[in-house]
Amino acid sequence: MGRRPYILLIIILGLAACDPGQGGGRGDGPQLIQDVTLAPTTPAPTRVLSPTPSPIVIPVASSTIRSELLSPFEATLDADFVLVTPTLPPSKTPTPTPTQTPLFTRTPPATVTPYYPYSPVLPTLNGISGLVPIPTAIGNPQPSGCGIPWFFVAVSPTDCPLNPPVVTPGSFLQFQNGFMLWVEQQDAIYVLYDSANLPRWQVFNDAFVEGMADTDPAYINPPPYTWQPRRGFGLLWRGQAALRDRLGWAVIEWETPFDVQVQIGSGGTIYMNEPRGGIFSLTAGGSEWKRYE
Repeated sequence: MGRRPYILLIIILGLAACDPGQGGGRGDGPQLIQDVTLAPTTPAPTRVLSPTPSPIVIPVASSTIRSELLSPFEATLDADFVLVTPTLPPSKTPTPTPTQTPLFTRTPPATVTPYYPYSPVLPTLNGISGLVPIPTAIGNPQPSGCGIPWFFVAVSPTDCPLNPPVVTPGSFLQFQNGFMLWVEQQDAIYVLYDSANLPRWQVFNDAFVEGMADTDPAYINPPPYTWQPRRGFGLLWRGQAALRDRLGWAVIEWETPFDVQVQIGSGGTIYMNEPRGGIFSLTAGGSEWKRYE
């Protein structure tokens, strides 16, 4: 008795479910039987986005960018790119205009003309061809202390110079047994002999005039490695037999031009340079001459 009502209820429900015509014309729609809980399913795929373009890589030679090129900030390298925060360039500070200090005007020193109690020009040798008077000192001897220096240091004369060094064109020629030196300002030729016979040296007027023959065909056969002297030296050498015998032939084909300096001491000694760097001292009277390096 206790289970019969349940059995009847089940049968009624089954008949009602199997009746195809029940509710066909009433439009009641489907009947809810029970609540259905959907089990979780795989979520729908996410829409695929377009790929983001790769960043442009700017290579940098150093991790720190020089401040004078970009900005006063430092840029640090991070993997494949450099992030630089753009900044405005600093304002240019105006440079102050420098104040010019007036320069003092230098007053040139007064020109002082030195006074010499003698003529700075060497004596002119006037005379006929051949041996001429030896140049003599000009003026008075200087007091001790020598107010005028010598032009050389190789010699230590005991007297003082009577004139500043006279610089004038000259020429030099070496012979087998001596030398010749020409001094233009005096228009004179000094002859220095190697032999000990007197005079040891002489001075002659230069008689050569432009247009004369440089050499003489009568002297075209000199010994080997010697030459006939030319121009004024040659004219004097050919015209003075005693001189020619003492000097011999020239050992250099051409004379050597140079600037000769000449000073005369209070004792009458003449000092002059020569192109090889030496200094000749010619004692007054032609009694001696020496050469100093």
